Amino acid sequence: MVMTPYGAFGKLERDNLGAVVGWHPLVDHMIDVAACFECLSTCHSIRRAMEKAAGRKLDERDIARLSVLVFLHDLGKANSGFQAKRYLRDIPKGWPLHAGHSNEAIKLFETDAQHAIASLTEQICTWGNASDPLLIASISHHGRPIKDNPSDWNKNIWKQVAGAYDPAIVLKDIGERVVALYPQAFESGGKLLSDAPAFGHLFAGLVQLSDWLGSDTDFFPYSKDGEDRAATAMKKARDAIAVIGLDADDWRDRLNARAPNFKDTFDIAEPRPIQTAMSDDNFGPLVILESETGSGKTEAALWRFVHLFRAGAVDSLYFALPTRVAATQVYDRVQSAIKNLWPENPPLTIRALPGYVNADGADVKYLPDFEVLWSDNPEDAKAHQRWAAESAKRFLAAPIAVGTIDQALLGALQVRHAHMRHAMLARSFLVVDEVHASDPYMTVLLEHLLKAHLNNGGQALLLSATLGSSARNRYLALAPGVRRPQEKSMTLEAACAVPYPAISDQIKTRAVAATGNTKKVTWTAHDIIDSPDKIASMAIAAAKLGAKVLVIRNTVPSAIDTLTAIEKSIPDQAWLFTVNGIPTLHHSRFSRQDRPVMDKAIGAQLGKNRPAGPCIVVGTQTLEQSLDIDADVLITDLCPMDVLLQRVGRLHRHSRPDTERPEKFQSTQAWVLMPKGHDLEPLLAKSKHGLGMFHNGGGVYADLRVLEATRALLVEKPSVLIPDDNRYLVEAATHPDKLDCIQVAKGEAWQKLGQKIEGDTGAQKTIGRLHALDFEQAFGEQEFPNDVQIATRLGAQDRILHFDLELPSPFGQPLKVLPIRYHLLPHNLAHDAEPSDIIQTGTSLTFRLGEAKFRYTRLGLERLKDD
Repeated sequence: MVMTPYGAFGKLERDNLGAVVGWHPLVDHMIDVAACFECLSTCHSIRRAMEKAAGRKLDERDIARLSVLVFLHDLGKANSGFQAKRYLRDIPKGWPLHAGHSNEAIKLFETDAQHAIASLTEQICTWGNASDPLLIASISHHGRPIKDNPSDWNKNIWKQVAGAYDPAIVLKDIGERVVALYPQAFESGGKLLSDAPAFGHLFAGLVQLSDWLGSDTDFFPYSKDGEDRAATAMKKARDAIAVIGLDADDWRDRLNARAPNFKDTFDIAEPRPIQTAMSDDNFGPLVILESETGSGKTEAALWRFVHLFRAGAVDSLYFALPTRVAATQVYDRVQSAIKNLWPENPPLTIRALPGYVNADGADVKYLPDFEVLWSDNPEDAKAHQRWAAESAKRFLAAPIAVGTIDQALLGALQVRHAHMRHAMLARSFLVVDEVHASDPYMTVLLEHLLKAHLNNGGQALLLSATLGSSARNRYLALAPGVRRPQEKSMTLEAACAVPYPAISDQIKTRAVAATGNTKKVTWTAHDIIDSPDKIASMAIAAAKLGAKVLVIRNTVPSAIDTLTAIEKSIPDQAWLFTVNGIPTLHHSRFSRQDRPVMDKAIGAQLGKNRPAGPCIVVGTQTLEQSLDIDADVLITDLCPMDVLLQRVGRLHRHSRPDTERPEKFQSTQAWVLMPKGHDLEPLLAKSKHGLGMFHNGGGVYADLRVLEATRALLVEKPSVLIPDDNRYLVEAATHPDKLDCIQVAKGEAWQKLGQKIEGDTGAQKTIGRLHALDFEQAFGEQEFPNDVQIATRLGAQDRILHFDLELPSPFGQPLKVLPIRYHLLPHNLAHDAEPSDIIQTGTSLTFRLGEAKFRYTRLGLERLKDD
């Protein structure tokens, strides 16, 4: 469409020289976005969420009125300062300088130009007190609530440009067009728009999603000359929503026609009790499943999704895990099940991990100007289906997504586009795995997220090997209409009496039969945590007997020292864990290109189909969650009991013939590494091996009371039955009554530690509440901070370095992206600091970052001591 000095544009396209080559009229863009909202409101679970948040059914007049408000989202673009952007440089005389369109829309109502839409705004005001905040929510579609600040601004932007552009004429056209498009909205009568705060927040997110869709030229190409956009926009919107998968009715109809069974879905002959239980119609919207590691919780969660999806309770799935490694493992299992459920044209399944995005098996490469390239060079139609995978902010729009908990928590924080994430998640069955792994800060955010999700009629499932009683009751209290008394604190005796495995909702806790894979674990304590050579000797002795040995240290330096000691004494290097033939270990300090290769290698060498013969794998916490690995014997640093049970879950994970395990390791054994004399007291003064609190707070496992309780349990119960004893073991190591007894018995220094831990926990919770998005306040009352860094995890942020190197990594992968943990960074490092003094050989990379020197080798990233 030809650019005119009198018309208003909504979108411009420029060539490489900056010349305008595409012009999309403002009113046409507003029509596009409103059409997207109309179509979204017909999607099953979105409409359910809207009505639940509004507190009543919504009729067609309600949707028409809301569509009017969505149409007006870009009202501010009518100002002449924004329209001056048609001139990239050399703005003609009489035109104001470039201006935005969000705050400017609010300022419109302080100018004479408002008279051009006075009739429109007067009619909108008759729709109730919610009209104004909902219009503000629509204008705030760029991701942050807009506040009317009394700052100086150029009032001339709402005045006519002599001989050229007149905002009043454009505003008058906007008012007339919206009345013509939505006549039902302006009919008298009808209920007032909902002023429920939850509805305002959900509406804000839906407007943001509508604007993202309506601004995508793949779905909404610029208007052609003579095109009546009002006649074409609805089809474009319906097609976009269908292609992306926001409308799930076709998939639901096809699934119900097939009536899938568990065996065909998961290629498993018989479901386990926890899996069978997931199709119960009597559960509330929030369910907590506690069952031992390796008992099939992932399949249970997916079977729950199938049941809810078929019933129309949800339209999508977001499977949230604590780590990238865990998400990568679960993604493959989810993708396989989805393809079994829908053999033809299945819903898109994406791995929602920034830097590791995958959609139905295809990886993505990000290009300049927000363009993307898919690894399988799909046809255009297929590429459009992957719309949700092309930006982290859109991950939750996917029909099926697996990622970390962070992507969901971003919908509960005061960060840009939080409302869009919140609205997209409202459609979904939210599964949170390893829920016990959240720290106090993340727990507060998760509680906010769950409460908002449930209040929109959402469904959620929390998974845990064992969840402490206080945490379980706190989560269950979030469910709307709680009918069971939620004790603030259960006695230790009562907590230990709760059945296990168990499924809990707001009504009751139900006992579930165990999987039948009970195993007896014998653990012994060895006070050699400070001696890598002795640890190496233990591992090598077990390997000589043919064992698969898993060594988990709490810190990367300890793991490196252990592997180094093993390599010095091992009689056969072939016993070592390798990646592409290179001996190494498994931890978090590897490049983004090397990590997936390492995960694949660990599965091949220690997984279900592991080869015969001895193997020693050394690593850190990355080995303890969600990896399907099966060791014969475990050597592990002391850690909290719930973590220890996770690590023990990597032992004898699969049933095998006796001939496949060495005779000495037919029984399950864990060798727990302790400080000298099994004495934790010195760790009060200085943490070591991840045990105890750092001098400035924090630490891997800072609460020595929990560690002391765990140490005592190893003595009290040298042999345990898993999962029978899980409940007792966790409660006896983490229950507040138990911790109080320990600090009283051990004296003043331990009592001070308890006070410090409780103070730090309270501080983290307070920060979480300050950072959380308050869905109980009306939209716009909570102004997002500009000068505070808000993230899903508390603490300094890791630094991501980008390299363009000629040589590959030690494992043969391109070495492009290397994360550096925040505690390795030098103090006062400039935000824009780049690597310098880069030296690369075939096996090593060294570089400087600020004043610090680093080395990347087959052992991962290490910070070297100062010269």
